[in-house]
Amino acid sequence: MPDVLKEYFLGLADSLKSTLKTPDAYLNKVALTVVILVLGLSLYVLFKKMILRSVKDFTKKIQLHKAAKQTMATLTVVAVLFIWIQAINVLVLIALLFGVIAVFMVRGLTNNIIGYFVIKYRKYFEIGHRVEINEIIGDVVEINSTSFKLLEVRTGLSSDANTGRIIKLPNSIIFNESIEIIGGANSFVWHELKYVLSFDSEWQTAEKIMTDAGQAYFEETVLPELKKKKGHMSSEQAALQPVFSVDTNDAGIVLVLRYLVDYRHGTCVKTGLQRKILPQLNEHPNIDFAIWEMKVFKG
Repeated sequence: MPDVLKEYFLGLADSLKSTLKTPDAYLNKVALTVVILVLGLSLYVLFKKMILRSVKDFTKKIQLHKAAKQTMATLTVVAVLFIWIQAINVLVLIALLFGVIAVFMVRGLTNNIIGYFVIKYRKYFEIGHRVEINEIIGDVVEINSTSFKLLEVRTGLSSDANTGRIIKLPNSIIFNESIEIIGGANSFVWHELKYVLSFDSEWQTAEKIMTDAGQAYFEETVLPELKKKKGHMSSEQAALQPVFSVDTNDAGIVLVLRYLVDYRHGTCVKTGLQRKILPQLNEHPNIDFAIWEMKVFKG
């Protein structure tokens, strides 16, 4: 601690000790402190009632109530300090307090501004990219000097859709949390389409219908986009083609088709595949969907 501050706080402590050693001055200050506290509380209650009566908007009412509470608490603390400590000491303490607050505010602001330059000039992510941070998934819709905004998305392997909610995050979060980014070097993600057939269905026929539809989609939509990207070589295309898998559960035979899709068109592509596959499955006489039985137990 600097010598100036050390001498100041030692002098402040001596001043308080001398006050406590003087009974009359001590009692007067206690009485004035009680008066200030009662007055501050009374004014706060009065302002609170005025806000409740005059303001109809709920959000504005909460904001004014919070502002009144903080203002009266600050004024009351300052008044009590003036009673117990010399005026010049109070001013120095207040200045130190504001200095500490300013340092923390500037530190947070500086980190956000640095984060902005990292995002913008290092191409961390851009507007339109989809990011996931702390289990929050959304499309970037705005980037400014202190924060960025996400249009929240609920995503899964089969479909995704935005919720309509805007989430605002500070730029400095990129230094503290891991971020998954979709839409930078690669905009494709894996989705899947799933059907459950009865055990006596010809699932091999259903497999052919699904794989044909998936392969046609891959060759018509995905493959042309992959060829435009230098990062995907022809030798890798086999690993990027649709994948079919079969499994069973208590309901029946589970058929799953996994396919690549641009993250921005997940629901649209899924709907297109459903329109192509479902009519063929329904038309085949030996393919039946499993029926889920709902059992109700009475206690």
